[in-house]
Amino acid sequence: MALTRFIHYFKNYIVQSILGPVFKLIEAILELLVPMVVAQLIDEAIPTHSTPEIIRYVLILGGLALTGVVFSVMAQYFSAQAAIGITQQLTEDLFHHTVSLDKATGDTISPSSAITRLSNDTFQIQTGLNVFFRLLLRSPFIVFGALFMAWRIHAGIALSFFWMIMVLFAVVSVLIYKMAPYQQQLRREIDRIVAIVREQLEGIRIIRAFNQVDKELNKFKKQNTKLYDIQSVIGRLSILTNPLTLVIVNSTLAFVLLQGSHHIQAGELQQGQLVALVNFLFQILVELIKTTWFTIAANRAFIGAKRINKVFEQPVEDLESVLSQDVQLKGIFQFEEGTFTYGNEAEPALQKLNFTIHSGETFGIIGGTGAGKTTLVHLLTQLHRVSTGKIAFNFNRSEAITLRAYRQQVSVVSQQVALFKGTIRSNLLFGNPQASEEQLWHALEIAQISELVKNYPEGLDAPVEAFGKNFSGGQRQRLTIARALVKDSPILILDDATSALDYITEANFLTALRESYPELTLIMISQRPTSIQRADQILVLEQGEQVGIGKHHELLTSCAVYNEIHQSQATRGGSLT
Repeated sequence: MALTRFIHYFKNYIVQSILGPVFKLIEAILELLVPMVVAQLIDEAIPTHSTPEIIRYVLILGGLALTGVVFSVMAQYFSAQAAIGITQQLTEDLFHHTVSLDKATGDTISPSSAITRLSNDTFQIQTGLNVFFRLLLRSPFIVFGALFMAWRIHAGIALSFFWMIMVLFAVVSVLIYKMAPYQQQLRREIDRIVAIVREQLEGIRIIRAFNQVDKELNKFKKQNTKLYDIQSVIGRLSILTNPLTLVIVNSTLAFVLLQGSHHIQAGELQQGQLVALVNFLFQILVELIKTTWFTIAANRAFIGAKRINKVFEQPVEDLESVLSQDVQLKGIFQFEEGTFTYGNEAEPALQKLNFTIHSGETFGIIGGTGAGKTTLVHLLTQLHRVSTGKIAFNFNRSEAITLRAYRQQVSVVSQQVALFKGTIRSNLLFGNPQASEEQLWHALEIAQISELVKNYPEGLDAPVEAFGKNFSGGQRQRLTIARALVKDSPILILDDATSALDYITEANFLTALRESYPELTLIMISQRPTSIQRADQILVLEQGEQVGIGKHHELLTSCAVYNEIHQSQATRGGSLT
């Protein structure tokens, strides 16, 4: 991740980021003093059999241990506080950036990948930071400090410590190098398994209805096996660390004891000093193992940071960007040769659209699956911009209009119903938090769902589960329609938003909507001609092209595509009666 971004987060926790390593450094200094005190105890106090002198050294050792514990706890506290705080702010910024991405960029990041980056990757960064703060000063100081203290006792033996450190460093470097690509692959496989689990949980009813539980289970097992295989490789490489480290350290220990005994016999070394050398050796061992853990954690954090940084590098929507209105336009929207192509697709999703939507009219859009109806909604709401051609708009406002203000003029009910965990009230207030109780009930009445809400003992405070799973498809659609009406925008777009409603309920809703909002501009997308046959204009799309526009009776004779859709549905309707 960019250094400037890290600096930004560290600035908010500068005190904790300094105190954590400093307290760990003090603990390390105290720890290095212990072997020297033990050496003096063995070489000076014990041979004299002086109880007061022995007690004095024991008290010194106890004081060093107690003081070290205090500084260790304080270091852990400040390190954890800094790591958690930095990660919290990072996660909040990442979430804000993710939901603020423009539509084209946001579509390139799968929901499962976004979830993994917001959870697993940020957790790895938090773990890496926590270890970093605790070992930043402590481990290097202990390793080189112990090496220096051993050199002061005996330079020849200290040289073996140096070569041990070099060999261990080489071994750990090779293991980390081998693990790095598997760690990156592991994140990608986690993205995939999250995607599978998310898909299966959301579609559990369909899976059961089509008796595909075994198939989906095998699909999950296959992906989980891939994840297991990668983790097994990482595990096998990781478990080599401790055995190799112990082999190297124990070999060094055997050499130290062997050489030490010779130097003691020669009078060049005392027993306490040999004990101190052994203690310094094990201090180096512990810190090198910790350094290995830190390196692994840092590698995981670095991979997570790179993945997160890819999100931060993507552009976000500028809601304050100014959009120019065409004040001469005799309508709200006008398409002139409007063409739109997704990404690097060879063929445009929409091409050469030419029509005008006037204020207060009902504008119908119809076409088969894949005709480009929803893409057209994205253009009208400025989620996408036309690739070529022009979309002009005029909201009859003299002041400049920002993208944020533009969106306030438009309410959209998507074909993908989105209700949020909470209550009916909290969902209705989503677009207009200041709406009154009367406005909420009025919107529910128009959407033909007020009676259902009244039957709940909690009324407007009845619970809504995530995605509205405690409601039927038709109930969810009507609640989202009511939410759009509460927003009280002059333009309402219904993107196949009445598909789950029966004909009578749909007709009652449209009648109530027109009676309550006669000046509302209604843009209604449907695959049923009966839903839009009373529209002032109907746009017919076929494979992204405009193949007809006019009133219902005009299109029956002038547009073969519209007539075919009408006749096919009329035939199906007749067979049902």
